[in-house]
Amino acid sequence: MDVAHRRLRVEKYRDLVARLHALPRRRLTLLVGVDGTDSGVTSFARALADADPGLDLVQAADFGLPAEAGSPRPALEWRRLRSELLVPLSRDQPARYRRYDPGTRSQAEWRTVPVGGVVVVAGARALVRALAGFYDFRIWVEGGESDPPAGAGEGDGIDYDQEPTELAHLLVDGARRLPHDPLLEYVRFR
Repeated sequence: MDVAHRRLRVEKYRDLVARLHALPRRRLTLLVGVDGTDSGVTSFARALADADPGLDLVQAADFGLPAEAGSPRPALEWRRLRSELLVPLSRDQPARYRRYDPGTRSQAEWRTVPVGGVVVVAGARALVRALAGFYDFRIWVEGGESDPPAGAGEGDGIDYDQEPTELAHLLVDGARRLPHDPLLEYVRFR
């Protein structure tokens, strides 16, 4: 369905945080994946994290590889994201990984993510087939288009298992079609 034909509704980040904390858990850590078209994924994830200081935000770009010539963004090292973050947390074990630094084009400091609470993994390709099953709650932030990001899954052995909008528990309008306070509110597709 074209995004122009969907109904929209403004909701508060604090209500989404409460919803996440109320979800039944399969393990000690609730894993949330946030992906989307190029518009709004990072802003949405940061505003969500600001609404709950206990929420742990991990950028998918922390698991990046240097961008190939002509590519607008670094590739996702999805095997490392899966083995160093998602697998340990899904087994109720702390995760430990080295963040990718695009400035130096190398791995930077080590980071430990403790067990428990809510961990949000946000960024391009966070909901691809190889990773989507780890998340207890999946959010798709829709920009001006309804297709996955350009180049998603091309050349790096990963792909979306199904249409990401069908996989998501929550569809968010990243194009800001309704007036709202982006620090406290987001626009949801219904």
